[in-house]
Formats: sequence, structure tokens, C-alpha cells
Amino acid sequence: MSSVLCDLGVAARVFSSGKILLVQEAGGRYKGSWGLPKGYVSPEESPEDAALRELKEESGLDGEIVGLAGVRTALRGKEPCVFLCYDVNVNTTELIGATDEISGSAWFKLVELGNLPWVSETMQQLAFDGFNKRTVLKNHAGITPRTSSYAVYRSSRATTLLPEVKR
Repeated sequence: MSSVLCDLGVAARVFSSGKILLVQEAGGRYKGSWGLPKGYVSPEESPEDAALRELKEESGLDGEIVGLAGVRTALRGKEPCVFLCYDVNVNTTELIGATDEISGSAWFKLVELGNLPWVSETMQQLAFDGFNKRTVLKNHAGITPRTSSYAVYRSSRATTLLPEVKR
């Protein structure tokens, strides 16, 4: 099996008390636009770790991945692009102030999302979907013993012929 290099991005979708966390871009072509805490996966970093790192850098919050919320795929020229959005639980909701990349972060109710300038349609859709039909693919890691982490996300509606694994 051959491998393909791709542009790999991640985001953290966080809800608390009926509100979603959004961050506002401080510069670049999306300056002033809102979206989920997001970024790229660094070499030797798992996508899950990258999502949690971006969440910390952009909002000051520590979290725990609870599942995969969505996947967006695209081609830019001849390069495949994959974007993974994880649902994350946090223990606190106290946000940090502005950073070099983020001019602000805030918690929003569903009714407040309509008039925001968005980083992308994908971000907007992930935010709205989280309020309306929140389906999360949970991680079923540990099925096969491994020396490094290995995540397998599947729907709770998925069926399997494998017996339950005792840990």
C-alpha cells in the first residue's frame, strides 16, 4: 500500500451550557471572521493531539476528545486536503484574551450565529450541526494491541461481528 501526502487540518468543536466556542481571526485573509479553534497537524503529532493543542493555544482551554464530529475532504490543485473536526469536552469555560493569531474568543448561542462573518462554510455548518443534530463518532481504540495510539471512529449505529474486548 502506498501513502499520499496531504494537507491535514483539525478543529475542536466545544459546547458548554448550550453555547459553542468560537474564535475570531486576528489577521490574514480571514481577519475578523469567526470559526472553531483550528490549525494544522505538526510532524510526529496525532490529529487528536493537534486539535487539543490548537484549542489550548487559541482559547486557553484544556479538553478531552469525545469523538469525531466531521470530515471535510477536497483537492487544492493536485494535493488532497483533509480536515477533521473533533468534539471536545472542557472542564472550565474561562477564555484567554487575544493572541497573535486570534483577536478574541467567545461563547455563542445558536440564535447568535446567523449574522457572523465565518472563516468558511464548513465551520459554519459544523457549528450549526452541533446545535441541531449532534452526531459524534466515538473512538473505539484498543481493539488491536499496539505500541502507539491508534484511533478508530465509528457510528454507534454500526454493527460488528467482533466480540467485546476486555481491557
